[in-house]
Amino acid sequence: MTHQDRIMQAQASVNKMAASMKCRFRQNYHFMAPAYWINDPNGCIYYNGKYHLYYQHHPYSAQWGCAHWGHAVSKDLVHWEHLPIALAPSEPYDDHPEGGVFSGSTLQKEDILYAFYTGTTNYGQGFVQTQCMAESHDGGLTFSKSPHNPLISVPPVGFSSDFRDPCVLEHSGHYYMVLGSSLGGGAWHGGDACALLYRSDDLTNWTYQGIFARSKGEYGTMWECLDLFQLDGKWVMTFSPMFGGQRKAVYWVGEMDFETPRFIKETEGELDWGMEWYAPQTLHDALGNTFQFAWQNAWDWMPWWKDFGPTGPQENWCGCMALPRKLSLNSRNQIISEPAPALQQLRSHPLTFSATCLSNNKQEIPVFDPISFELKLTVDLTRTSAKTLRLALRADEQRQTLVVLDLANQLLTFDRTNSDEYCQGQKSCRLLLQGPALVLHLFSDVCSIEIFTDNGLTCMSDLIYPTQPQQSIYLCADQGDAFVQVETWKMEGIW
Repeated sequence: MTHQDRIMQAQASVNKMAASMKCRFRQNYHFMAPAYWINDPNGCIYYNGKYHLYYQHHPYSAQWGCAHWGHAVSKDLVHWEHLPIALAPSEPYDDHPEGGVFSGSTLQKEDILYAFYTGTTNYGQGFVQTQCMAESHDGGLTFSKSPHNPLISVPPVGFSSDFRDPCVLEHSGHYYMVLGSSLGGGAWHGGDACALLYRSDDLTNWTYQGIFARSKGEYGTMWECLDLFQLDGKWVMTFSPMFGGQRKAVYWVGEMDFETPRFIKETEGELDWGMEWYAPQTLHDALGNTFQFAWQNAWDWMPWWKDFGPTGPQENWCGCMALPRKLSLNSRNQIISEPAPALQQLRSHPLTFSATCLSNNKQEIPVFDPISFELKLTVDLTRTSAKTLRLALRADEQRQTLVVLDLANQLLTFDRTNSDEYCQGQKSCRLLLQGPALVLHLFSDVCSIEIFTDNGLTCMSDLIYPTQPQQSIYLCADQGDAFVQVETWKMEGIW
């Protein structure tokens, strides 16, 4: 079949399922595919006055499978319009049933939008990952694959077959492609994660320039979904490390030497400390804002090779995007992440109250909708004596999801061990407690919780699947009293 035939077949599959789905857990205001599987954001770009989001998509089941590029557009980063699938496996270099059109990026040149992706196939000697290009002349709706594909057929000597996710950018009169790979044993056998740089003058012929950043065990064995961009006068590199322990998404800030090449790291940090936030990618709009998308899921705990309990076999979908974030740098060259301001359009039914939480007493927090809401909790640290604050979400007498503010030890913990019958685990990170007040900014949707605190330096994103009909919010202060102000809003749906 031709590329267009494959797209039409895939789109028909999605349309048929989307028309008949009945779901408990589909999100109200997080982006989702119309049906079936979704993972990494791809090709994020502000183009022709709209925000374009392409994404990894399996259009035939709620399991990970042969990758396509789904496509949606938005005028405001909040309300999205689904468009037809943009890229599908169709050629010998990208049509393996357990491969396909892997992640990548887009680049606009005049009226043409170029998409770069990793084509994955198997010629009988193991997985082969190659770098490919397609181009669109109709505003990013339909793409034709380059007759020069694959543009890069093999990794450099000494690198494993883990060789993917091209990030293409233009700088100082040249085009550069950034790729993740692994030196030595490979991603699954203890290799060293590396960032590779290629250069081109025509987007078709690429020359290997060298390794510009490398892990020696501390950042996992392979870097997926590398992104390289400028932010507030600095270069930023982000990546999701395979076998990186608790690290799901890392950033480096510094200077990029394209000639040597090497990344001169000045600061580093975690973009998100939660259990589900992976493969971030940025775009820059006409006003100079930098926004970041990420897949709100992860590979390590979810059985992606089979249907996932609460959504897969019952509801025929799996995965969503985290809320878009606006990025900036502070004076220490640390990344500040804040929810995209446009999300405030979804607010309704505001409620505000101030309270003194007495030691070991439970204070109920009023909210119009206890499932789909936004909450800002401000703790007056100058008057608060409590050692710990516990925020119980989606709670009844049997189930609850806990956000714990350990003021004594400066720790933030997300605990979902009693959230539902599916999810497990808890995650902790440092709580900075800078200044006279602590502000916790939290978003709850049908099956996700996203947290922003420490003035945007600390974020946590996690999934939960509670089913109980009655769900409330409580705040409890331990070993002392707490003085708090709380604002809540119902969040309206985007569909």
